[in-house]
Amino acid sequence: MDFSTLNFIRLNQGYVIKPFDCNDSDLNEFLLNDSCPHLGELLSVTYLIEDKDNTIAFFSLLNDKITIDDVDSNGFWNRLRKKLPQRKRFRSYPSMKIGRLGVHVDFKGKGYGNAILDYLKILFITNNRTGCKYITVDAYSESLIFYEKNGFKYLTEKDIGKDTRLMYFDLKTLVP
Repeated sequence: MDFSTLNFIRLNQGYVIKPFDCNDSDLNEFLLNDSCPHLGELLSVTYLIEDKDNTIAFFSLLNDKITIDDVDSNGFWNRLRKKLPQRKRFRSYPSMKIGRLGVHVDFKGKGYGNAILDYLKILFITNNRTGCKYITVDAYSESLIFYEKNGFKYLTEKDIGKDTRLMYFDLKTLVP
């Protein structure tokens, strides 16, 4: 995939967003109406991938954590904690949440979503400015297979049948 003709932009207040439609009104509305207010309130940061005419894709990031309340049973929590080498076990583990991720309808199926996830995985391993062990996402039901194919796992079964499912990716799996 050739990104050399595309612009990668961290959204700032007053930036004029180029046309975007991913056939999902919630994602479209977030980008066009909520991304700048979220930025102003320090809730999330949104990034754009643009060509000369359109916003091809976007994603927003925010801080998150995985806690014992997020999982179904102590068995999962204990397995999670045992994988960590420190003596002191934490009550929560740091993560970065993908708040929104959308790809313009004209560019779906061309690898942009996969490229964004690969970028984020590498970014948080190589340029991690604070502790971040996981990437989390509340994945829409129509996106579950996409995240599964990108190595995300379900955190709980409490949300089966809901509009979104909580999923996670363990960044440690990429570090030797």
